[in-house]
Amino acid sequence: MTASTAEIVESTADVIVAVSASESAIGYVSCASLTDTDDVKVLQVDGYDPEEEKYPLERTFYLTYLGTLDSLQEDFLRYVTSAGQRIVATSYESVSASSTFLSSQPTGTLSIGGSTSAAPLLCELAESYMEINLNAEITVTETDSTDGLTGAMAGTYDFGMASRELASYESELLEQTSITVDKIAVIISADNPLESISSEMLCNVYTGAISSWNGIVTEQ
Repeated sequence: MTASTAEIVESTADVIVAVSASESAIGYVSCASLTDTDDVKVLQVDGYDPEEEKYPLERTFYLTYLGTLDSLQEDFLRYVTSAGQRIVATSYESVSASSTFLSSQPTGTLSIGGSTSAAPLLCELAESYMEINLNAEITVTETDSTDGLTGAMAGTYDFGMASRELASYESELLEQTSITVDKIAVIISADNPLESISSEMLCNVYTGAISSWNGIVTEQ
């Protein structure tokens, strides 16, 4: 439902660069992807900062797969939902407590593809797992959630990364495991004087009902 005039870019880093370069731009990224050096401003949404419990914008990252897992896939998924949650908790909200993990050391390759938002976290998890299991080789490909889900259904990826809820037909075909809850930062240029936005106005911006900053300032 995003307005046809919206600019679609290939990565989180590209969103930050595009927004920082234009005072009229607005975008959204994972809160965990932002650093102190990024020349952007994070807006309050409905009066809340992303660090606050009542902040309204969050999403779940999923690993999805088709059918029965082989030994390597199962071993990696056990790592992600156990000891790997220690890595998750450094920048995201963990979905379970970190626990002891003992790899069965399966051999093989594993391909993961999909969401650009989830990809940085999966790269960290894959690198950490490969230090534990030297017999494994894991590749992570950034595309988008829909491609990740389609790839998992087609067998192109062993795991599809998704940073959105699955459609009903996707849920019927794929198994899904939540790996973290991510808060979404709404960002604007550091030169933009706006400090906050309501979730209703944000919806209107992305659907095209509001197409200028004057429309936001007037409504506020």
